[in-house]
Order: sequence, then C-alpha cells, then structure tokens
Amino acid sequence: MLNPSSGLPYRSALVTGGAGFIGSHIVDALVEAGCRTTVIDDVSTGSQANLNAGASLVTHDIADPDVARVVEEIAPEVVIHAAAQASVPLSMDDPARDRSVNLDGTRHVLDGARRAGVKRVVFLSSGGAVYGSTDGATEMTLPAPESYYGIHKLAAEAYVALSGIPYANLRLANIYGPRQQPGLEGAVVAVFSSRVASGLPVTIHGDGQQSRDFVYVADVVDAVLTAATSSRTGTWNVSTGTATTVARLLELVQETLGRRVEVGRGPSRPGDVAISRLDSTKILSDLGWRPRYTIAEGLRALAQPTDGLANPQSRVETAGTALD
Repeated sequence: MLNPSSGLPYRSALVTGGAGFIGSHIVDALVEAGCRTTVIDDVSTGSQANLNAGASLVTHDIADPDVARVVEEIAPEVVIHAAAQASVPLSMDDPARDRSVNLDGTRHVLDGARRAGVKRVVFLSSGGAVYGSTDGATEMTLPAPESYYGIHKLAAEAYVALSGIPYANLRLANIYGPRQQPGLEGAVVAVFSSRVASGLPVTIHGDGQQSRDFVYVADVVDAVLTAATSSRTGTWNVSTGTATTVARLLELVQETLGRRVEVGRGPSRPGDVAISRLDSTKILSDLGWRPRYTIAEGLRALAQPTDGLANPQSRVETAGTALD
C-alpha cells in the first residue's frame, strides 16, 4: 500500500476511459490516494483537459486488439474498466461498432490484464440498460436489455466473470455531475442545468414521465474504490434507490438555479426505457457502500462544483439529452 491513509492496497492502477466523465473523477481519486495511475483513452468522447496532471495517458482505442499488449506492458495491479461506447441511440444505429467497443474491447482489456497478472478488475456496467424497464431491480432481477448497448454490456459482464481475475461488476444507475460531454448517456441533468442557467428552452423527449435513478458522480467514485479494495467477487448495483421523472428533474433544476424556461416536447427515442430504479441493498450489505447525495443535494453540488468531488478544480460542462 503506497498511501496507508488512502485504504488502497495497490501501488499502480489502470483506468480505461480515464479522460471521460466518470473515468476522470476515478483517476483524480486514485492520484490523490498516491496510486500511480495510467489512463488508456482514445479521447473520442473524453478530453485531455479532464485528465489529472498526475496520471499518464496512453492514447488507444480499446476496440483495437493490440490494446491487450498495451495493458500487458503497463502491468497495473488493478484495472478500472470505464471505457465504453455509451450512447443507446448510437448503439441502435450502429450495433457493430457498439459491440466492437463494449464487448470486444472488454475482452481485449481482459486479455491484457490476465497476461499482466492483474490482481483485480472493476467493470463499469449499466443498470438501466442491462435490466431494461424496471422499478426496484435487484441483482437477482432477470436482465431484459432493450438496446444493443444493454445487450453488449450484459455480455461484457460475463466476459469479466469468466476472465479468471477477481472482479467487481458495477451496474451503475443514471450518473450526473461535472465534466459530462454533449451527446453521452445519462447527461440529461447537465443539459437541463446548462440550458436553464442560460435561459434557453428545454426539450423533453416523450411524455416526461420516464424516470431514472440519478446518482451523483462523487458517490460513484466512492463505490468504485470500495469495490476495488474489496476481496469479494460479484455484481452490484450502484444507485440511490429513488426514481425521479424527467419532468420533476426539470422542476428541481429550475428551483436550484432560481429561474424558469420554456419547455417543449419531442418524440421518444428508440431504446429508451420507461422506468429505471435500482435497489442498492446488496452493495450496502456486502461492501458497506451507500450514497451520500439525494438528487436535490447533487444538483446543489453541481451548481457549486467544488462540493463532494474528487477534484475540487473540476469544472461544469454541458452534456447531451440522452438517458441511460
């Protein structure tokens, strides 16, 4: 353990997708804990501006089989696999590309990790996409993905479980927070916040009653590090256990920012689920993790981005309207 106060039993870590929204916050936490951290990212949706100066970047597409060699050469002790094609609509338009990144890419990373003798892999999956429409899904709920994104994420979980490496599959709820980029999944909070702050009209796709379990990115980072340091192997939901409709979310954003905007309606999007609420009882029981932020508290933290984040210098960026 490089930094006994951090609780991390690793001297080195690899974060795939570490220049992206979630991955960059994980990198911040690892660097802060004194862990030598390397990032693999093709920077197609992430940004080098997100990357912690204390981490090293290897620019590479995980869909390329040669990434296995790169992982083997880095030889980290732990791998946090956050890289993904993370758009449900894009997965429906181009399922082959979604498979090459989310399924084949995972296999490439695992091949390299196995050859490098990695001690543990934490895979960031998607609760909303894997379960499909569900209200209170537990880890025993039968998966029913409604998109190629969900199908490939579920299959990738099985690849992780069969890799022979101690692992944690984390089925994440709908994540929000600073650094989300336009057009990526789960970014409706950032879109609403950005447009309301600018006084611009907001478009709600569908009837606005579709609901999501919104979990703040700082809580997700805590869950990832908790899973990374555990000796238990398995699959866990990471969520608040509370569903919020899109219409109610917009109300909360307007209340938080103290202004109202014009609201329009757009068509529902292919692959979107009607309701996604996850039960996080198991991760509390097994690993001791629980969320710290309600949606209202998370929105206040997003308006004041130094609150509750691994990197106090992080900035809020706009994001797309997609829902995971």
